[in-house]
Amino acid sequence: MNLKKNIAIALVFIIMSACTASKNDGIVRVSGVIKNPIPQGEIILERFEVGQVVPVATVNADSDGKFEIKTKISEPGFYRINVYGQQFEILVLDKEDITITADGQGGQMIESKGTEDQKRLAEVQDYMEAYSHVVRDFNERYSQAQQSGDIAKIDQLVEEGTSLEAGKVKDLKAMAWKMDGSIVPLMVTDYFPDKSQEYKFLDSLGQKLQKELPNSSQVEMFVSNLDFFKPAVQIGDIAPEISLPNPDGEMVNLSDLRGKYVLLDFWAGWCGPCRQENPNIVAMYNKYNKDGFEVFGVSLDRTRDKWLSAIAEDGLIWPSHVSDLKYFQSEAAMTYKVNAIPFALLLDPEGRVIGKNLRGKVLQDKLASIFE
Repeated sequence: MNLKKNIAIALVFIIMSACTASKNDGIVRVSGVIKNPIPQGEIILERFEVGQVVPVATVNADSDGKFEIKTKISEPGFYRINVYGQQFEILVLDKEDITITADGQGGQMIESKGTEDQKRLAEVQDYMEAYSHVVRDFNERYSQAQQSGDIAKIDQLVEEGTSLEAGKVKDLKAMAWKMDGSIVPLMVTDYFPDKSQEYKFLDSLGQKLQKELPNSSQVEMFVSNLDFFKPAVQIGDIAPEISLPNPDGEMVNLSDLRGKYVLLDFWAGWCGPCRQENPNIVAMYNKYNKDGFEVFGVSLDRTRDKWLSAIAEDGLIWPSHVSDLKYFQSEAAMTYKVNAIPFALLLDPEGRVIGKNLRGKVLQDKLASIFE
């Protein structure tokens, strides 16, 4: 299945391995049947390591398609069975043997069974396969709305898409949390669209897994890498100062807007989703500016012309526009760990964060709750 190939690719980047004290010195057997075997066709057991997939053992099936691979396992790890370079199945190898069934040449079906972790992997794969169909239907409807210029429908679909992703993350978190004593949750978290948004959950999951699998190098690597996803600013924090030049080259400070409710908006002229959200921000600014609402726009553009053209074209009439024209290497972007835009924070009059990534109707409702 293509989904399994995608999972395999993702695992190369999210699953880390290292040498640690041995937990299990037993031998695990991976055996099975290839229904349509290729004479001398290779069946390879591969292990996921840092940034790569490493071959562990290679065998050929017999004339009946039967094969067996024996390997020594010191701790639970992510592996992959590779049939002729055409069919792939993710495996978690620990203490129990696993059985493989595959179509072989010209086929697509490949299955594994024999352990609880394989059932857990199948649960994740089945969920994401079903979700991919939902996303495909959503993308078709969104494309149709764009082609017809139906702004109201687009706004509705944006809300629906946000809800779909939130629901997916909620389901995946529940799925990962219930998988006690397993490294499969490490794979589940790869499907979080923004790990920084889920840092608290990831941190809690890491602590849980450390208790359940105290000798796992993969869990330790997962935990040690969590700081990368820790948000620079969380709800309740005072937003760090930003001092950058405006279009006239004058330095402007975020703290100059203390006493106001401020939408700190990271955007760029080249960012399509940012430009789509701009009319909503303009409408909110026009509606609530007199009541104490301001926008502090931080552009991640590379050129001044692109930045100023977007300001003019989108009617961004608030005075607080700043940029050092350094793209994602912007001083402000690095301070706030911004690696994707649009990204916005809502600040109270004391400069404290009271909302993150509020867009569309969600931003409208939040501002209405404050000012109305």
